[in-house]
Amino acid sequence: MTLALNFELGQAVLLVSRASAEAQNLDALQQLRETLAVQVGSSGKVDFEQVDRIESGAVSLASAHYDYVVANPAEPWAVEHSGRVLASLLLALKPSGSLAMHELVLDSTDSITESPITRTKDDLAQQLRFAGFVDSQITSCEPVSEPTLRVLGESCWNLSDASAFVARANGHILVAAVTAKKPAYNVGAAAALSFGKKAKAKNTNDAHVAASQPAQKVWMINVESDDDAEIEDQDDLLEAEDLARPDIAALARPGDSAPRKKACKNCTCGLASGEVVDESLACKPTDKPKKPKKPVDVVNVKSSCGSCSLGDAFRCSSCPYLGMPAFKPGEKVTLGGSMLHDDFMP
Repeated sequence: MTLALNFELGQAVLLVSRASAEAQNLDALQQLRETLAVQVGSSGKVDFEQVDRIESGAVSLASAHYDYVVANPAEPWAVEHSGRVLASLLLALKPSGSLAMHELVLDSTDSITESPITRTKDDLAQQLRFAGFVDSQITSCEPVSEPTLRVLGESCWNLSDASAFVARANGHILVAAVTAKKPAYNVGAAAALSFGKKAKAKNTNDAHVAASQPAQKVWMINVESDDDAEIEDQDDLLEAEDLARPDIAALARPGDSAPRKKACKNCTCGLASGEVVDESLACKPTDKPKKPKKPVDVVNVKSSCGSCSLGDAFRCSSCPYLGMPAFKPGEKVTLGGSMLHDDFMP
């Protein structure tokens, strides 16, 4: 199976395949490159690149540089184009550039364990769409011949039992001829949105219509007339009774009752609970009695942490033995005789 390749003068073509001194398709690739060079003429060019170098990232293809990319064109079609390779080929194409390639696919989802081929033709078309290609078509899909399968098993994939592989894979591995195109824009291109132009044109038309129509009259405050207006005197608004000083008797509490006394904190006379009390007597609140501190039992020491007898460096912040010297459990804490004298000696 060969690709139908017809190029014009001056086009830039990229040929992508796997070629080495031991490769079976070396002569076919060289002949194809010479044929393409004749078609594009001296004003065009035909470049070649190893697919393994693109896959490993050893080479970076120029962006928007080629009109056409031809990938894996010759037998035995041992190259399986990964998503990274397809993305690199898309980047190398000019806007609306074309891709033509061969790819080995399976006839169904049942994989052959000995073969590295795992994709069907539907998977290949989906991979092209994921890479960014449009108008992808599988122009033909034919079974791989037995001699080509034997070359793949023995030379390309180095299988231990090539004969068994050929018998199992015969009629199940196909070679698909695929064409696809790059969109009519390059990666990172920008374009103005159409609705923005429509909104701008509408605003321009509205401005012309508003300028042609007379301005509408709206109400406004006549500031100049307010200077001559007579201002009302505030004193004229007050009556005689408003100016009279209020009587103290009128301000007294209704019923001539004294204000209720407020209960103090810790009230003991019953005012806080609402009882009737003699408010002439002074209230003497008492604080709640404090609980006496429990004496520290040094003889029967029961420590939860086990560090109370070791000294302040090992005691907790709430330890009752803080400030006391270290002691042995069951021993009474006593102060030494030297601690009863001053440190300063005249």
